[in-house]
Parts: sequence; structure tokens; C-alpha cells
Amino acid sequence: MRALAKTHPGPGLELIDVAEPEVGAGEVKIKVLRAGLCGTDLHLHGWDDWAAAAVPRTPQVIGHEFYGVVDEVGRNVTSVRVGDRVSGEGHIVCGTCRN
Repeated sequence: MRALAKTHPGPGLELIDVAEPEVGAGEVKIKVLRAGLCGTDLHLHGWDDWAAAAVPRTPQVIGHEFYGVVDEVGRNVTSVRVGDRVSGEGHIVCGTCRN
């Protein structure tokens, strides 16, 4: 699949081919229909001091503001179904990952 990514430290972004993700037991796969670029993405494109401190390694696929349709659900997922319309909200976090 195609993805916009920060492929190396420094200015710029690239459109690259990446493997389609597999769905884990407690995860869903979303077919993204629309995505937006936000201030974070602009920082990553310009590679300012904030971006250099925030991105521990590259390559990293960007794009945390999106709308799409649930394409597949993991075996332990009960609150979402294939075909549900969803959007991503990057400010509500799980408390487990870096964010």
C-alpha cells in the first residue's frame, strides 16, 4: 500500500510502498478514505528541532488525522464491526504507547 513517510532525518517526506498491516487480536484495520496534514506533519516535513526530538527513528509513516471504514477486526474486538465508519483522534491515547 502507499504511505506518506518520514524516511530519513532532514527536510522532506516521501510517498512509499509499505506492507499492508496484519490485524492483531485486539486491533482493527481501517481502509483510509481521507487523510489530513496537520501542524505535526508540517514540523516533520521541515525537520525542525521539535521533529528531531519527537521522531526516535525513521522510516515512520505519518498521518494521524484520517477518516475511513473498518476493513477487518481482530478476534477479540467486540465494539467495532467491518463496515463501520471511523476517524482517528490523535489526542486521546491508550497510556501504553509513546503518546
